[in-house]
Amino acid sequence: RIVTAVGPEFSGTSFMSTTLGMAVGALDDVGRWRDNSQGNGKEWDFEDIVEQRAFSPDRTFEIQHITLPWGITSCQANATSSIVNALVPNECFRYEADPGREARVAEQNWANSNLDGMDSHLGIDAVTNQRVAEICRDQVQIDENSVNCGAKCGRGPNNGFALYPQRFSLNITSHIEFYLALGVDIKVVIMTRDPSITRKIKLEKCKEPLHALTENALAYSLTTEALKVYGKAGAKKRNEPERVFVASYESLMAMEKSYLFDVYKQLEIDSNFSPQFKDENERFIGKADQKPHNHNRIDADEGKLEPIFTREGTLRNNRPHHPDAHMIKEISAHSLHQNQHAKKKLPPPPKELPSPKERLLPKKVITVFGPESSGTTFLATTLGVASGAFGTDGGWEYVLAPGKGRNKGPQYKWAHLDNVAKRAMTPDGELEIQHLSLPWGWMCGDPPLADVAIVDALVPDECFRYERDPSLDFHYAESIWFMQHRQKKRLAQARMKRPNTNQHHRALLEVNDRDRVDYPNGKTKYMNKTEVARLQGICRDEVRISGLNEVDSHWTCGAKCGKNEFDGFALYPQRFSVNITAHIEWYLTRGVDISVVLSLRDRSISYKSKFHGHCPLERESRREDAIALNLMKEAIEKYGAKGSRCGSLPGDVSGRQRAFSVSYEGMVGMKEVYLKGLYKQLGIESTYIPSFADGNTKYVGDANQNAGNEGFFSQLQQLWTSTTMPDVKSLDNSPVNVLPKRVISVVGADRSSTLFLSAALAAATGCSHTGGESSQHAVSEDGAFEIQYMPLPWDHSCEVNSALSEVSVRNADDTQILLDSIAPVQCFSPSDVSILQKCKHDASISQEVFEEVSSRQQAEDMVSLLPNRYFVNVTSHIEWYLSRDIDISVVLVMRDTSISKKEWISCGISSTLVDASFEKSMGLMKEAFVAYGMHGSRVPKVGTERVLIVSYEGLMEMKDSYLYEVYNELGIDSTFLPSFIDGNAKYIIDPPPEKH
Repeated sequence: RIVTAVGPEFSGTSFMSTTLGMAVGALDDVGRWRDNSQGNGKEWDFEDIVEQRAFSPDRTFEIQHITLPWGITSCQANATSSIVNALVPNECFRYEADPGREARVAEQNWANSNLDGMDSHLGIDAVTNQRVAEICRDQVQIDENSVNCGAKCGRGPNNGFALYPQRFSLNITSHIEFYLALGVDIKVVIMTRDPSITRKIKLEKCKEPLHALTENALAYSLTTEALKVYGKAGAKKRNEPERVFVASYESLMAMEKSYLFDVYKQLEIDSNFSPQFKDENERFIGKADQKPHNHNRIDADEGKLEPIFTREGTLRNNRPHHPDAHMIKEISAHSLHQNQHAKKKLPPPPKELPSPKERLLPKKVITVFGPESSGTTFLATTLGVASGAFGTDGGWEYVLAPGKGRNKGPQYKWAHLDNVAKRAMTPDGELEIQHLSLPWGWMCGDPPLADVAIVDALVPDECFRYERDPSLDFHYAESIWFMQHRQKKRLAQARMKRPNTNQHHRALLEVNDRDRVDYPNGKTKYMNKTEVARLQGICRDEVRISGLNEVDSHWTCGAKCGKNEFDGFALYPQRFSVNITAHIEWYLTRGVDISVVLSLRDRSISYKSKFHGHCPLERESRREDAIALNLMKEAIEKYGAKGSRCGSLPGDVSGRQRAFSVSYEGMVGMKEVYLKGLYKQLGIESTYIPSFADGNTKYVGDANQNAGNEGFFSQLQQLWTSTTMPDVKSLDNSPVNVLPKRVISVVGADRSSTLFLSAALAAATGCSHTGGESSQHAVSEDGAFEIQYMPLPWDHSCEVNSALSEVSVRNADDTQILLDSIAPVQCFSPSDVSILQKCKHDASISQEVFEEVSSRQQAEDMVSLLPNRYFVNVTSHIEWYLSRDIDISVVLVMRDTSISKKEWISCGISSTLVDASFEKSMGLMKEAFVAYGMHGSRVPKVGTERVLIVSYEGLMEMKDSYLYEVYNELGIDSTFLPSFIDGNAKYIIDPPPEKH
């Protein structure tokens, strides 16, 4: 088998070929040695990349690397564009300029400027040389009489060798056909990279611009031809296997493992090797505004975006610009807060106007809910792209907005959206993605409200109006209100020269009515009355929105029912929260398959982000957040896993889970693994992975010891060790079965969040700690149930709270100790010979371990066999217990990355080692989730998953509702609740001011 990585110079071919080489074992992760024989001796050249080719250890698989062009000379203006037919095996490859030598010897001579052949050896003796030529003639069919030698056929003493120019391009199509004729299974992967960048690099290397561009044009011509003949379309036409595949350098850097593994699958490479992804494009990007950050990523720390037109005809945020508006700066490539004069080429709007809708309700709805600044925009937009409801470069919406110039009346226009502002629907109208933060709408406190308005559901746009102006299309109403707000803002700024955020906001709210901007009555005169009446009829008949609903309690309008001329519209307040439970039931009763996703983020960070970016009124902010959490808790209790109302409505035939919680910190930590699990839960088939930027980092500082929760880890240890389990013996004094029937292992990349959940589950299941300050086990009285506390890594010195001076020296090697599993408590550090015998027999503990423990027993040395610091392979840990018929579940506790790392650093571990350890921990957790999580590769059927992800921030945010959900998932029947003391709070700081 051969895989050839090919592409224009500087297109990423070296990265791809080296990655493939490591994936098939042709290179290890530190390179390889190759025999570079010269003269009578042997020399070995070390390669850490695939320079031109590399073989798998059994030599059945070759990875080839060739750029277009390839050679040892630089581009020259007078050089001809030589094209060869194939890259033949190394043994048959010679240079036309020096055919008597091995190619590597000739290259070495030229590199040393020995162009006159001062070094006369061939690299191999003459006899061997002729034997190699004979093999090339017989096996590779390179003969002076051959039609195709790959390059120029050698003649006379060089018969059997293919002679190549010093710089050449490869005809990929004939290269494939050359090997197919020899019975070799060959595939080609063509690398593509931003042509502006490849051209820029090439022009820096090649001082002849015209020749450089000519070579690039030839490269694109050769790759295009190969793709046409042996790509998907050509292969299908000939009913043959596809042999040419395209890989994008930019996609590799953006989607990393997800994209690479898809390339492996196409090339039929069975590997999970993943390199480090370092995007070399970054140094070429962003010079226009001199900002180091990348505007092409979706940042999860976002604001809520309601539509309003800018002069460019695109939508922008209709909220005042607060000093911390950096939180929504990087939502997408066309930032809503970037310089309005910056030019950006948008995708063209649709050529045809949207067709009138005959039905308004989709078959399926996915609604993303969460408190403001909890990551809802990032999540909704990601789901929109993954489901096909929203484009990767944004979407277009046909809306009503104020006109410009002389015609200031309302006009319908195409508006470009960079994210799912409120909803997005697939082209066939089957699936809708909805985005609703809690609350949603206009500025907080405008007008001041005694209570937060709560509505039953978000109805289709065609049926949505604002109670304040029911005669106006809601897009147009929002535009008018923003015009008013800008007028008020100018007046407020004139009154306050340098206001703080809170004073400024209150000044905006206190502007008198006489300062308001008048706007036209609107009514329906600017709309097609027939079309409005038709939509109102559909809203009444299909969507069941009517004033009569206030009489018939079986149906609701979603909000206040419109009456008389507005019958058929649901009338909403300017700022509202949605009752999530009622929202689910509203759609279920109308036959729509609905799922809701609840976005959970660290409460302190979410609040600070909201206060700085959305609502700088402390009382209103806290009240709105409290209501949001109560609505989310109710939804989880009633429509989460084993929810009390799942399947209770006539329209809910499946009775399945409808409410799913998503951890912002878990998503940022586990990235594509976490996101793909969510896709499967929601029934979305997609490989789309966005770029992840941790919006929490700027809020995390060193621990504040005056935050009121000092000694947090000590408190958790006290809870974990509060009850010690006596030795477990049966009535006849023989040891009980050393193997439990049920095991729950709590795994996390930090200590305190893992210990918190371990202690809570132990108390909920009646398991008691087994003694010892650093023990990892709690067991039930009959030994049948066991809770295991497994931070990654386990660090004995940190667990027993040693003084920093007593902590053993740690170095990079400490990240290499990896255990296959943690044994049950009875075999973890056994103190009885008979139990040792049962561990050997029942648990299949190895003879070597048994003998070691026995010798320590005899020497009265009861120190554990385990090292002071180690990792556990979570996947093999699960399989160790499954192979012994033990029911095991693993709970992966996700916590904010920055806080987790700071906790380890506080234990005296260097930041370098913490970074390496955290990466290893996340890798082990990801592997376990992919294998045994939701729809895992080793899960035989739905409902038999072994790995569950739990958000520490979600526990602190939703408390009992979330913890009971975890109990249900694990089959635990308990009402136990621990004290929820948020260990994150002491690390949270105000973000640094943004430079404008």
